Amino acid sequence: MNEVTLQITLSAGDVNYALLTVPALVKHHQDIKDRLLVVDCCRPQKTLLLDPDVKFPIEKFEQRVKQIVTISEQLLNTNEVTKVYYLWPDNPIIHKLSKKYLRGLYKTTHSAGGTGNMSYWTGFEVPETKYVLHYDGDILLYQKPGYSWVNEAIGLLDRQPEAVFAVPRLCPPVIGPDQNASDIPSLHEGRPLKNFSDHWENDWFSTRYFLCDRSKLNGYLPLVRGKVMIELLLRKYGRRAFPIDPEILMFRSMAPRQAKRVILKNENAWAIHPVDKSGSFIEALPNIISLVELGIAPTNQHGYEDMRLESWLELIQNRGNTK
Repeated sequence: MNEVTLQITLSAGDVNYALLTVPALVKHHQDIKDRLLVVDCCRPQKTLLLDPDVKFPIEKFEQRVKQIVTISEQLLNTNEVTKVYYLWPDNPIIHKLSKKYLRGLYKTTHSAGGTGNMSYWTGFEVPETKYVLHYDGDILLYQKPGYSWVNEAIGLLDRQPEAVFAVPRLCPPVIGPDQNASDIPSLHEGRPLKNFSDHWENDWFSTRYFLCDRSKLNGYLPLVRGKVMIELLLRKYGRRAFPIDPEILMFRSMAPRQAKRVILKNENAWAIHPVDKSGSFIEALPNIISLVELGIAPTNQHGYEDMRLESWLELIQNRGNTK
């Protein structure tokens, strides 16, 4: 698949599981030859919401950065990925990204709450292919052998001019007594949906995972403009949370201009977003990945994007007891 780059973003927070999650994601996309790791090595800056000296003490943060660099080199050496791009605080690409995506309004590497900022724009900018297939480094994906959600998504993106992003099902399909229970993406949708035979459509652009048509995205740049520019200036100089998360910026900027995200209905692929990264999660992760690869999830995970860890632990224990 020469027109797609698989792009996975890692940061210092991913050191405990990246050697498990990245190969699991790559395994589902063996037909993609360009596989890029973007590694965010930047420490979040101080904001009204975040004091990095408290949440990310510099000595510990630098140690974790060294660990994620070592892990990334290992993933490169084992050919899990074909390229690693390190985003350091002094990287000149930050100025370019600020000008292209943000109209030069800010060059901070993270959002007000500590979410990656420049790492996401880097993930769009470094690939040279028409499409970029992005995953955050903690995402777990089910994809039935022989099926490619990316191939299906490309067909939809090519047919729909307003569709910029596409994603697989957001979670294991909803289970319910109604035969149409699974005909919603999840049980906690926050934006209105249009319903089609093989997909849904809305205007929220989550940065967790997506397939993006870069040429279409470029038509919406810079994202900072009009009312969005005014809002950000008020935040910047009015002592409010600044800057905003990339997905919020894309929503505020692109949705009013009719950009859309396609959500596939095909039940042959779905994703889960782990939230609790405690020791229990790390210990159980190999078993969780094995279950996800089989398309197995706890009953009360169906319909929810964020992982319900206790239910997974219970499922693993019960399956172990029946062996």
